[in-house]
Formats: sequence, structure tokens, C-alpha cells
Amino acid sequence: MNSNQILDALEREKELLEDFICLSEEQLLLLADEDLDGFDTLLQKRATLMRELTAIEGTLASWISQIRNDPSVSPAVMEKMRLVNDEIVRMANHIVQIDEHAHGRLDMIKQKTSAELRSIERGKSALKQYASTYSPPKSDLDIKG
Repeated sequence: MNSNQILDALEREKELLEDFICLSEEQLLLLADEDLDGFDTLLQKRATLMRELTAIEGTLASWISQIRNDPSVSPAVMEKMRLVNDEIVRMANHIVQIDEHAHGRLDMIKQKTSAELRSIERGKSALKQYASTYSPPKSDLDIKG
């Protein structure tokens, strides 16, 4: 395993996280409009990215443990790897913050929808009560002629 391959894999992970952040931020916009269908579509795209990120992360963990104490890897290259990895951690934390905001927004939508459904059910109940007690007014008109 050479350090350039590891740096390339770290850079690829960083690119995937950038895409992931973009999708996450787009999801927030869709939630602001309460577009749950669009939100779900982006959630599926995020799942695809997550699979690739998971695969890269597993490979990187193995590679990094192999070269951690390798004297042939220069301190400059190790520092570059640390810097890219630190950026990846910051990006992952940003995604967590976005997701927390999205979950909060989803909870608000759920509460609003639940309240609307209760209101509709109360309206249906009131209509049923009214219909069960309703009797049409008696007409004084004789329409039989």
C-alpha cells in the first residue's frame, strides 16, 4: 500500500462528503417547503453515497493502520493525510448538524400534520352528529297541486 493511494482515497472520501453535504442542504430546503416526496428522493441518493463512503472508510482504516508506523512514509505525507482527515471529520460533523436540523423540521411537520388530521376528524365527527340529528324543515307549501 502506498501513501499516494491513501491520499487519493481520502480525497475521494472528502468529495463524497461534499456531495453528501449538498444533498443534505437541499433536503433542508425541501423540508422548508414541506416537500416530503422530494426529501425522500434525496434521502435515497444520500443512501447511495453512504454505501460508497462506508466502503471507502473501511478500506482506509485498514490501509492507514498498515502505514501508520511505516518509516518509508514521510512526515509531510502523514501530515497531509491528517489534514485531509481533519477536514473529513469537520464535514461529517457539519452533516450531523444539518441532519439534526432536518429531524427537528420533520418533527414539526409531523406535529402539524397530526394536528390537521385531528381537526379533520373532529370536523367529520361534528358532521356525523349534525346529520344524525338533522330533520328537514316542514314546508307549508302544497306542491301536490
